[in-house]
Amino acid sequence: MLKRLMDIVVAALALVLLAPLLALVALWIKLDSPGPVFFRQERVGRHGKPFRIFKFRTMTASQPAGGLQITSSQDARITRAGAFLRSTKLDELPQLIDVLRGTMSLVGPRPEVPRYVSEYSAVQRERLLSVRPGITDFASLRFRNEGDLLAKAQDPEREYLEVILPDKLRVASNYVEHASLTADLRALGLTLRTVFLPQRPLQKVMNVIEHQRFWGRVEARLQQDSPVNRVLAMAADGLMVLACWHLTYLFRLGVERWQPARAWYDDLVSVGVVLAYLLALQLLGARQALWRYFAFEDMRRIFLACLVAGAFSAVWIRMAELEKVARAVLVLHPVFAALGLILLRMLLRMVWEHAHAVAAQAGGDGQTRRAIILGAGETARRLLAGLHRRQGWKVEMLLDDAPALQGVRIAGVPVVGPLARVRDPSVTAGATHVIVALTSADGAARDRALALAEDSGLTVLTVPEADDLNPVG
Repeated sequence: MLKRLMDIVVAALALVLLAPLLALVALWIKLDSPGPVFFRQERVGRHGKPFRIFKFRTMTASQPAGGLQITSSQDARITRAGAFLRSTKLDELPQLIDVLRGTMSLVGPRPEVPRYVSEYSAVQRERLLSVRPGITDFASLRFRNEGDLLAKAQDPEREYLEVILPDKLRVASNYVEHASLTADLRALGLTLRTVFLPQRPLQKVMNVIEHQRFWGRVEARLQQDSPVNRVLAMAADGLMVLACWHLTYLFRLGVERWQPARAWYDDLVSVGVVLAYLLALQLLGARQALWRYFAFEDMRRIFLACLVAGAFSAVWIRMAELEKVARAVLVLHPVFAALGLILLRMLLRMVWEHAHAVAAQAGGDGQTRRAIILGAGETARRLLAGLHRRQGWKVEMLLDDAPALQGVRIAGVPVVGPLARVRDPSVTAGATHVIVALTSADGAARDRALALAEDSGLTVLTVPEADDLNPVG
């Protein structure tokens, strides 16, 4: 129920805010090539019910598909506008309509065409079709360059069926098994980072900025719960509340009447409203720093703080007989402010995710090596001593089944849960390696750990013998 409510609120707000962009994209598509603006294709939804998905058309309408229902980045049917839309993922935006219709969710397994759903096993069909399909998920994030992979294959459809689809189904199945609001927020944050900070355009900027050092500083700054960070966070909250005040006026009155219809004292009123919101956020404990930990509890407190501050502001304004402040603005502003504050925190979390990934880059090959260690015993401790933050390696977390170790930090790295969590895509998102460090465990326990590690889809390394590991001085 909560997930559906978030889908409706976020999709409705996004469609309103993105309406100008959607209109411009639609006009570009019409001018670029003849044909409809939208591409409608049958997909399989929840409980196996078919529906027709909304996407911006990215291919010519006249050329036949040749029986293939997958598209490589080198497909001759892709239009000029379509190439840009596909690379930026803007062609997926109309699926917000599907979210409002109830046929899709913001986060969930990507809906497939019936032809490929027929390849699902009975277990996969039962699990994946038990939930609404989504606009984004961890599988689509992992294969965000799917078109380039298919372009390199001699037989694209075979490559998709035998290599890409099985891995996507495994990641999607793991998501369904470990679904949570926290996982959805993480998927949305990573999706925003992928869209707004794509690798190729960003590389040109990184050639100028020494990115590892720069983003390392950003990451360090965002991890500090300092007075300066708290002041900056409060200022950002205040500016967002003020921006939402004006946005509400724009929504209610339109561009032409936005300024003329406002009273001379409205700017002074807006300052008082901002102070009321900041006070409510502080009293109700909405996090004022370390927004990278933003979760559902923070969302609940923000909504409550905005409702309290909005009600207080409305009463105060009416008691002061400031009649020219529009009633519709007083009613709508708490909703706009809450959504704006939540979006602000999601964007900052996206920046932190990117800084965290880039800061871990290293060495001559420039590859990111972010590891999850299975095991938190002596072998893992010695491994941390020789590996963590050395030669481009960064250990993100440890997993161990021992209840006494849950929540413990070893050399600053937390033990965040049991071994089975390595199958949760929201935990492994962004990681590159899983290292099995269970040299003292029996054969059955090691085999289970290896099976879990392999099921994560990441590169798996094992520590053969504890005696082979010596701390590096």
